[in-house]
Amino acid sequence: MSLFNRTFTIAQCLYIAIILGALILLPGADIALTLVTMVGVWILVALVYRSTSSCNTPGLWVLLTVTTMLAVGTIANIHYFTTVSGGTTEVPILNNPDARNYFLDALQQSGYNSGFSEYVDRRGYGFLISTLWGITGVTIVAPLIANMVMMLLSVIISGQIASRLLGQYDKHSRHISTIAMIMTASVCYWLNSGTLLLKEAGTCFAFALIALGLTSLCKRPYNRASYIKLISSFIGGLVMLCFMRYKYIPIALLGTLLLISWRNRKAIIYGIPFIALCIIAWTTMAIIFDNNISGDAGGMVEGGNIQLAYFFDNDQHRFYNNMIGNYLSYPMWKRILLMPVSAATQYLVPFPWNFTRDITFGYTLLYAHISYPWYIIGGLILYFFIFGWRTVPNNLLRFTIVAAIMWLVPAYMFAGTVSRYALPMLPMLIPAAAHVFTQLRHRQSFKIYCAIYCTLIIATLIVCYHLQQSGISQ
Repeated sequence: MSLFNRTFTIAQCLYIAIILGALILLPGADIALTLVTMVGVWILVALVYRSTSSCNTPGLWVLLTVTTMLAVGTIANIHYFTTVSGGTTEVPILNNPDARNYFLDALQQSGYNSGFSEYVDRRGYGFLISTLWGITGVTIVAPLIANMVMMLLSVIISGQIASRLLGQYDKHSRHISTIAMIMTASVCYWLNSGTLLLKEAGTCFAFALIALGLTSLCKRPYNRASYIKLISSFIGGLVMLCFMRYKYIPIALLGTLLLISWRNRKAIIYGIPFIALCIIAWTTMAIIFDNNISGDAGGMVEGGNIQLAYFFDNDQHRFYNNMIGNYLSYPMWKRILLMPVSAATQYLVPFPWNFTRDITFGYTLLYAHISYPWYIIGGLILYFFIFGWRTVPNNLLRFTIVAAIMWLVPAYMFAGTVSRYALPMLPMLIPAAAHVFTQLRHRQSFKIYCAIYCTLIIATLIVCYHLQQSGISQ
């Protein structure tokens, strides 16, 4: 499909009109400059998607829709950080402590005296923002649009991952790619990362690149050029992860080790570069941050070394904390025994209520609480593991099992209370959901499963709502 097809041209003009209307109705960012930048964002992601082997007409429509959603959400948040809160694009009012710290760190690294030198330890993400400001000048708009771009590219990559794993099993690989893009973008909590000044957008983008590279361990590239592209994707993901959340490199290493077919000598030789790259990246970052590899590994096993108490010591988690006890003091075996509870909590959070609870962090936090699309996709993934695994392609089964293990790492570390830390693994799980939807949904067992699953999820959410409200009121 041509970008200049009559109908699609009208849609692109409508995109421009929507952006212009949002900038006028939600003042804060420079209208002309932001409009031109948003148009440039669309041209960039459209050209990237057009260069992929799975590009098709429905996919372009999906990409344009998602771009419009993220653009409006970003403009709305800029309006909140500036006009509504009494700030400017150069001095925004950021109530989210992490976002504020990243902004202050970037200011300091750009040569401004923010007065908060303790934030220098966040220099990875702050360095990227300050580098961007070297081009644009200090403004909240630039890093938010950068996050928007990374999430859009992650949507495209999720389609590529599904296409590589399922293309030969689906009649049309482009069709399965579009389904995967729709599913990925429909997870509101995941997509919302592209509208906030947080590391999540970059981390999701990093893992999307890593996951695309890891598909080569399940399905060998057809030629050297394909191999170079995939390992370059893996390297790019690791580099991005170093800046965003380098202590997640062990998760990438874990996925690599689990995906290699250790009984196959050629597979081992093929996988060695991936292992080496993870170790090099991990070691380099440990040296830069004056840590050590064993310390990082121990932190992963023990639950990390950040301020974990914050995630338990608040009203929203009071009942849950009372139920599981002092999780941070538990030994490994006890945390493993609690994994079903931790995984269920991570799966359900954020709960689809209290939409205004986090609105002080940005208008789009309302959108993040629309969890129903994730519950639908999660239900498809659960069906894959319960009923569909016997008949699915072996490559897909291996890849999805590894993705699930990687998804469980944050659940183990935080007892499921910080579900956003598991968001980067979403594109790795989506191919399983796409396969169930396209190939297995006509089964009688699937229809029965859907009825039972919907009943259980509704009942569980009702119980969780009353338990949480009871805990807050105590």
